[in-house]
Amino acid sequence: MRRALLVGLLALGGCSSLVQQRIEHFATGRVASDFDSYSIHRVGLLPIIGRSMDQAHAELLQSAFFVELSKQSTFDIVPLSERDLEEIDHTESYVRGVYEPKMVIDLARRFHFDAIFVGTVVDYQFYTPQSISVELELVAAETGAAIWASEVHLDASAPRVRKSLEAFYQEGGAGETENGDGWRLALISPRLFSQFAAWQVARLL
Repeated sequence: MRRALLVGLLALGGCSSLVQQRIEHFATGRVASDFDSYSIHRVGLLPIIGRSMDQAHAELLQSAFFVELSKQSTFDIVPLSERDLEEIDHTESYVRGVYEPKMVIDLARRFHFDAIFVGTVVDYQFYTPQSISVELELVAAETGAAIWASEVHLDASAPRVRKSLEAFYQEGGAGETENGDGWRLALISPRLFSQFAAWQVARLL
């Protein structure tokens, strides 16, 4: 009995490993040479900015990054809203798609952050076929400089992306249906597609 159970567990592990291998990694990243010298525990997550992002999609993306960053890192992630930025200088430049180091430092002091995540969308299409190009930077509270960054471009019309998307949702079990093809929802769901993009970026932390 024990032998049969062990064989069964090994088989399941092998299947999981094979599925994991099919999740292609599209994101690229860069890390500052002195990254390890920073003591980072509490990190803010700014509202996503970028190419004419409407509020609904910006909030959807921020939520996806909050979930995946919380899973992939040991940081205490605190999402911020537009209201949290109202009393901070340079907010207008941030809304236009540019963050200034002084704004990050001011926010960090106000909310007692060690660092802040700044997400920028370069391009997106939240209708079929979906696509997104997004960058996330980790900005140190001490200096206002980016000490880590990752970016990804995903196009759901590309076969490689579709195969990886399928493997991702089979592995995680998200969006499953009785037919086992729940991953197809990610091809038409901005929320699920954004989650996949956020996972790609966050896994490099």
